[in-house]
Amino acid sequence: MTSAPPPEGPPSVSNGARVRATVRDARFHLTRHARRVLRRRLVAARRSDNAVLQRAYVLGRQTARRTLNTVTDRQVGWVATLWSARWLDGTTYELTGWAYERGYGHQQPPQIEVELRRRGSAPVRARVEPVTEMEINGLARRAEFDYANTAFVARFDLAPLLAGTDPRPWRVHLRVTGADGRSSSGTLKARHRAGSARVLGARTFPGGVQLVPRWVRRRGLSLERRVPGATAAHVEVQGREVRARVELRGVRAVRAELVSRDARRPLTLERVDGTPGTVLVSAPVPETWTTTWLESDLLVSDTDETSTQGARESSADGGLEEVTAEQSAPTAPAPEGDEHEGQRLVAQTYRLVVVDEQGVEHVAATPLDQSDPVQDPRSGLLAYSGDGGSLLLGETRSQLVVSEATLEPGPDPRLVFRGTWGGPGDQLSLSLVGRRQTLSAHLDLADDGTWSASTDLLQGQWGGPARLPRTGSYVLRAVDPTGGTVRVMTAPSLIARTPEKLPFDEARLRWETGRGRSLRLRVGLTRGPDELGSYHQRRMDAAYLHGPHEPQQSVYLESFYGRLATCNPFAIDAVIAREHPDWVRYWGVTDLSVPVPEGAIAVVEGTQAWFDARATSRYVVVNDWLRSRFVRQPFQTVLQTWHGSMFKRIGLDRPTAGASTRAALLVERDKWDVLLSQNHHSTRIFRSAYAWEGTFYEEGYPRNDALVDGSGEHVRERLGIRPDQKAVLYAPTWRDNTAGMVLFLDLERLTAELGEDYVVLLRGHSRTVGHGRSVELPGVIDVTTYPSITELFLAADAMITDYSSVMFDFSVTRRPMIFYVPDLDEYRDDVRGVYFDLAEEAPGPVVSTQDAVVDAIRTMDDTDRYAERYDDWVERFNHLDDGRSAERVVRRLFGEG
Repeated sequence: MTSAPPPEGPPSVSNGARVRATVRDARFHLTRHARRVLRRRLVAARRSDNAVLQRAYVLGRQTARRTLNTVTDRQVGWVATLWSARWLDGTTYELTGWAYERGYGHQQPPQIEVELRRRGSAPVRARVEPVTEMEINGLARRAEFDYANTAFVARFDLAPLLAGTDPRPWRVHLRVTGADGRSSSGTLKARHRAGSARVLGARTFPGGVQLVPRWVRRRGLSLERRVPGATAAHVEVQGREVRARVELRGVRAVRAELVSRDARRPLTLERVDGTPGTVLVSAPVPETWTTTWLESDLLVSDTDETSTQGARESSADGGLEEVTAEQSAPTAPAPEGDEHEGQRLVAQTYRLVVVDEQGVEHVAATPLDQSDPVQDPRSGLLAYSGDGGSLLLGETRSQLVVSEATLEPGPDPRLVFRGTWGGPGDQLSLSLVGRRQTLSAHLDLADDGTWSASTDLLQGQWGGPARLPRTGSYVLRAVDPTGGTVRVMTAPSLIARTPEKLPFDEARLRWETGRGRSLRLRVGLTRGPDELGSYHQRRMDAAYLHGPHEPQQSVYLESFYGRLATCNPFAIDAVIAREHPDWVRYWGVTDLSVPVPEGAIAVVEGTQAWFDARATSRYVVVNDWLRSRFVRQPFQTVLQTWHGSMFKRIGLDRPTAGASTRAALLVERDKWDVLLSQNHHSTRIFRSAYAWEGTFYEEGYPRNDALVDGSGEHVRERLGIRPDQKAVLYAPTWRDNTAGMVLFLDLERLTAELGEDYVVLLRGHSRTVGHGRSVELPGVIDVTTYPSITELFLAADAMITDYSSVMFDFSVTRRPMIFYVPDLDEYRDDVRGVYFDLAEEAPGPVVSTQDAVVDAIRTMDDTDRYAERYDDWVERFNHLDDGRSAERVVRRLFGEG
């Protein structure tokens, strides 16, 4: 019996679609291939030693850029950045920044012209002073030259703008001319978004006329003359009430309101007898409560060049400057029994709006300009000038205004703050909050409405030595005793100074202004002017590669790419310091916040000292890849200690390892002389995963020496763990398909179910430190930044992990382990792959639900169930972890064993 053939469809349609898809794919791949070939040839021409080829490349690039810029407005190759903008005396407006054409350097500072242009009007030229700015190189990507000498300070006298009546804007235009006569020109293309170039304040002159600077994407900075229809000439704040005298120009007001994103508050409007065109407005401003859980849900996002057009226009018109999550945490909910129970207090930012007879709304301007905000110590109301010169009224329960921020240098440098405050101020706390570090400050609130605070710049973490903060941004943040938000706002006089460099030789520090006018401390990389940026890094790379280098009696050590000074290199360092005290020990670190062992010398990555230490040390000891910036010298011995035995597949054994990964892996492998292995299991895997046929030190792990006879009592005291509490370390590994830390456990629920007799130590993987912030929950101590995980092993009574190599180290303690692996199938089959069946061999329960985790914790003292498995596990993986591993490794390394 034969089946009937399937009905025929319209083959012409399906076949045609298939052909078109094939053509599109072919065109895409052909175009991509052509781009790659062209890019490679251009790079080869740019780097060629042939002068004719280099000249042809330069002329071709310049011609292509000019052609493209003539037919479009993209300004290809043109770099012009606004670094700061501020008003000086009278009509003087100052801009700082830099301008250059990519790929063209200047042996001498070029001539830079800055002027205001408007069609049909004579240009207004600025007085320009050339300066040198090291930050240019730090921000330039793939720089071919040192651009530090292309910076400028330009000062405009804007009297011609004030005298005119044309409302059309003037745009800032720049021209750069080198010593060879070649010139490039264009508008400002970018601005520094953490300072005065972000908060562009207006200036008000007699008669209510305002000069308003604005930033427009792809058009740069412009200035315009504006005569607002309503100006709040005088503003008072008394308690929760605001009063203002409003001068009207061509507007007949019928009502006035305070308008925020979430509310409209009516104002009482009174006309002033004998003063036509002037009205008095006033109203109490109540607090705003909402049932929304997170305050950030009600706030507009930060407006920048990537925002929507509507948001950009709103900001340009003096739109609301909302309090943002950068400087404020969610407010605490109202307590039980309160009239607002179940709600949270939400900060508001209002504009004063005058409505005329036709229903048209006129946003009131203000002459406050660069003046300090109007504030009352009895309330959180705050009146100040917005970006576009309009009057803004901030409303929170409490407000702190920062009018002064300084650095007091010396052996114990301090950051000092001063300002004014308003609202309930009892027991407010102030701190500089970074992504993974907080600098607590001492705050003093005076009865006269002023406040002062100070914080030590050098502070220790986890009981360690006082060090510089980690690189990054630290926001000045204040909270009340309940954890409620207290807005911290930078005064206009301080904003005008930002970004402001601080006098500190050990690091690049500066004050910046963030979203919501928050004040930030920026901690930059500790590099000198001739070490900053891609140009100088390539220059030092080339010198390092060219050599030659003289060997020194020194050892270079590095752990986790310099993010820490721990693990196997740390244990090896201790033995070298004891048995070879005449050898210099260098530690490569990402920044000076990383503490190094006593007597060792920290060298920051990318500095000349870092290059020299790596180039001249006879021994190089690392626990991760050295990467392309390292070239082994003929006199060097490189010991790769690695950082764990393997459950998850690594290197060439990974199912996702493509051709480029395999090639990079083999290049890295060839930098090593000796590979340290914890056990025979690891030795076997290294042979396949890195195709390693070289020397092995199969000696156990030096980092585990401390686990043999060590005690965790001092660590528990440092972390605040009570003697009667059970400490459970939760240490999940990182995921190839996820950037941040993976938390499958609901920690809030977990600690609630376990009760106060337990505390959870949360340890994120070193690769996830740069993502997210520290977890703050009752019963949880986030120890992600704790330097030594070995000390955490000693402090913990049990550990929860998944696929991390910590399972092979913690087992030295013989304490309970719980394996929480809800994504085991996906991880094993799709993400990474594994070397053995965890369920069959694990020395503890392997579970996939949170309830099972809780049960396993509560029964963790029952060790008999997994005793035999634990014995087998230790015999297989820890038989060499006897407390003398580091000694054996150092003796072999130095040829003594």
